[in-house]
Amino acid sequence: MYIGELAKKSGATRKAIYLYEQLGLIPKPMRKGSYRIYADVAIHQVQTIRCAQALGFKLKELVEALAVNTSDPGSSMALMLKQIELKRLTIQSQIDAAQAQLQLLNQFEDELRHSPELTNCELPVDSSPKGKL
Repeated sequence: MYIGELAKKSGATRKAIYLYEQLGLIPKPMRKGSYRIYADVAIHQVQTIRCAQALGFKLKELVEALAVNTSDPGSSMALMLKQIELKRLTIQSQIDAAQAQLQLLNQFEDELRHSPELTNCELPVDSSPKGKL
């Protein structure tokens, strides 16, 4: 199939498909003159990449796990499962940090309600800014 059909069936743009090809996330297609001819399996590959991106994966994280240069599909699957576990751990760490921050906010609010004149923050303060100014 031509790239337009692949784009339509997979939901990806032509530009994204070119990028996936350039990064090795999908195999280089056969050519018929100047036209790229993609195999049907490319639909599933592009949809997998798009799904992973929707779940928060960056393309550079997928390159190692989904690169088609590997001759062993089992190896590629194991690498993808490892990437999923790493992503899960990262998200859990972010959840834990957000819960700790919520607890500190609740504690600070409590202290302000009981001592409105409070000017010293005795909570542990991280010196790095957390939000946009």
